[in-house]
Amino acid sequence: MTVPAGPRPAHPLHRRTLPNGLRVVLLPGWPTPRSAVSVHYGTGFRAESPGSEGIAHLVEHLLFRGSESLPGGRFYDDLHPLGGTANGTTHADYTDYFQVVPAAALEQALFREADRMRAPQFTDAELASQLVEVGREIESMRDSRLYGKLPWPGLPEVMFRSFANAHDGYGDIGRLRTLTVDDCAAFFDAHYVPANAVLTIVTPHQPAAVWPLVERHFASVPARPADPPPWIAEPAPHHDREVRQRVADAERTALALGYRLPDPLRELPDYVACMVLGWMTNRWRHPRSGVRASAGCGFFGPLDALAPDVFVVTAVLPDDVTPDGFVGDLAAEWARLGDPARARPGVRRAVAELAGQHRRRHARLEERCRTLGRFELLFGRAELVDDLPGLITDTPAERVSRAAAALAAAPSAVLVAGPHGEDHTTRRPDPAADGTSDRRPGRARRTAAELGSSAVGPRPMPALGEPVAPALTGAREINLANGLRVVAVPDRRAELVELRLRLPLGPDGWRDPSRVAELLRVLGAHTDAARRVAGIGGELQLAQDGQWADLSAWAPVAVLPALLGVVADVLAPGPLPEWRPLPPARPTPIAPQQRMDEALRRHWAGRTGRPPADPTELRLRVLRPQHATLVLVGAADAEVLLATAADALTGWSAGPGAQPVTSDDPGPQVLLLREAAGDTVHLTLSGREPEVGSTEPARYLTTALLGGHTTARLAERCRRLGHADVMLARRDVLAGYRRASVRLAVPRDRIGEAVAGVRAEIAALIAEPPSEDELAVVRRYCSAQLLSAFDSPAGLADALRHTTAAGRGLDWVVRRPELLRTPRPTDLSAAAHDLFGALSHTVVLGDPPADFSTDRLAVMESRA
Repeated sequence: MTVPAGPRPAHPLHRRTLPNGLRVVLLPGWPTPRSAVSVHYGTGFRAESPGSEGIAHLVEHLLFRGSESLPGGRFYDDLHPLGGTANGTTHADYTDYFQVVPAAALEQALFREADRMRAPQFTDAELASQLVEVGREIESMRDSRLYGKLPWPGLPEVMFRSFANAHDGYGDIGRLRTLTVDDCAAFFDAHYVPANAVLTIVTPHQPAAVWPLVERHFASVPARPADPPPWIAEPAPHHDREVRQRVADAERTALALGYRLPDPLRELPDYVACMVLGWMTNRWRHPRSGVRASAGCGFFGPLDALAPDVFVVTAVLPDDVTPDGFVGDLAAEWARLGDPARARPGVRRAVAELAGQHRRRHARLEERCRTLGRFELLFGRAELVDDLPGLITDTPAERVSRAAAALAAAPSAVLVAGPHGEDHTTRRPDPAADGTSDRRPGRARRTAAELGSSAVGPRPMPALGEPVAPALTGAREINLANGLRVVAVPDRRAELVELRLRLPLGPDGWRDPSRVAELLRVLGAHTDAARRVAGIGGELQLAQDGQWADLSAWAPVAVLPALLGVVADVLAPGPLPEWRPLPPARPTPIAPQQRMDEALRRHWAGRTGRPPADPTELRLRVLRPQHATLVLVGAADAEVLLATAADALTGWSAGPGAQPVTSDDPGPQVLLLREAAGDTVHLTLSGREPEVGSTEPARYLTTALLGGHTTARLAERCRRLGHADVMLARRDVLAGYRRASVRLAVPRDRIGEAVAGVRAEIAALIAEPPSEDELAVVRRYCSAQLLSAFDSPAGLADALRHTTAAGRGLDWVVRRPELLRTPRPTDLSAAAHDLFGALSHTVVLGDPPADFSTDRLAVMESRA
């Protein structure tokens, strides 16, 4: 049985080229209340010249620090208050800049990009500041990591001979410090020209509303010539190349392998076959050691660079496996896959999973916008975003076998790093070998001072446009006979379905979440759930956070019945085997907040005896449909989604759960989890929310105003006092109770001062309502931030899981911006009293000083 996908709305691309040469790709009518804007410039670290390695990345940083109309780091001033995001990345052949904003702020996003394209301002002060930031990035991403140069930037040095292809795009921070603002301006002047760029817009607006904005802000950017692109063509190697280097602190040997990939411009089907082979190589285990390799196309992902590009394999080897032995065994595996009959089963699974992953990733607003622009710039084919899943699915086993056989016989570049090797000095490629030193034309470059001013002069930031309201068109929900609440939302941005199941652990799970974690591992292993869902082209995960058990999955919508069949097996698998040792789970650090919540949760859950020892009984008592919520967001009508879920899960039942000991709030208490944790002590001040009183919109805004956004009162208090403390307000559900809390991370010698400060801010908010201006700032931020839930089907499913599990309806998701306009300032004072006026439960994690006083509060001490 398959689910018929509903008709997918057509979203054709619109293109224009402005007189200054700027190419524009527009995707209008995208079903989201936010817009994404990206600008891709056809320059990256392969365009750098000898002596300026790393300048492309440095210029990327500087372009966020000032332009003619937004000087002095004002780029983010109107962005963050709207819950918008922006960033940039530097790659081999391009540098991209991107923003995601509410649809009402589309023109503001275009204004920001046009202003820095027209007249960026590079100052000595900002250059010094960004050199510090770039140095930190180089330290964290390359120099302080054990194998920080594997595979990039170390492997290109082994694989290539030309400067453009082989040099380290991070550069050396000492050499970067010799660069001036005029050096950075010269690089910008040479490469950041309209004719060397692609502007991409993904928006719910229609073309007639967007094109005038593009013309208004970008048409006045002057046309000018760009430097010719770097010469990157390089003959393929005819023999293996290898470098072995010693890493002082390494106990094991790591290696990176590189092989030349087909040119995606001329041999795209063969390139896609290598993508499929990369997926299959990732799942190959070394026959003697069981070590897995990590393999794929490109240093930064598939189709991210022009040819020559690299098929990359990395692995960390045990002591009994030599690099040569590993390379030989991998080549033998590829030779085996050269037989299509042997490759076919793996290819069938690989193409299903790869195509689904691509569709899912590019249903996300930001990712779709960035990839459209990248594919248009590099390949002249933005439509490849939607064509690629079909190309992957249609890749035959015979083509993958040819790719495997070719790699097995091809010369490789090998970089080996470990305790045994040579102290390796970076080989500086010879720029004369590829003419790099002669690439720049003789025309004069503008200085930083000339670059930072334009003929039109500074412009004011445009006003916001009309907002686009979020919508859940066609959404429905039902309650099954077993008590399961099912919410279905049609969403045709991808031919997939997102599934989220959330249920409270109940007293048994709240008192011993580690036991539930083990139960979920047993269920996953017993039903083979993850492998079965991967076999239909999807993914399934089981997790718990101490409060909830979550089953998260996605798959092609056509196989929803099969996906729900696996879910039903997990929830009702029949008798489970006795507890038996499973392979050790990968250790995950437990955040301080989670540890404090677990302590308070056990306290609030009351005493109900030990959880059952039998896994079947524990499953019956914990995984119960009565208070569970299932969310389905997929490319089908809601009625179809609901009916399919009902067919699969109506039979899910469970025994009675443990009954918590209900009692009134026992009054002020402190739980002290003492441990040696340095100078920082973590605290959570908690209280149970009253069921009556202030409205939900007022409570939502009050939490944000107190400690839930960048200019919240607690954050401003820390800035005012010059403290780096963390103070955040939040609301959630803990052990079946709705909770309001404030979280702190403060120096151990300022615990009392910090807690007193929090209580003073709460008292002030209760005593005096906020001003209309302060309320307007918080309301605008919250309304805009909530729209991010609609950026992708996966994000929407996550948001609906959170909202519905807390007992709220679908209206709250859609109408929040409207509802948040109703509270008055006095309503927030009332909500502050209800939520934070009685934070009577304090959890302390750390090593407070000996004179730490809990005043009159009773202390229940526990070792963390």
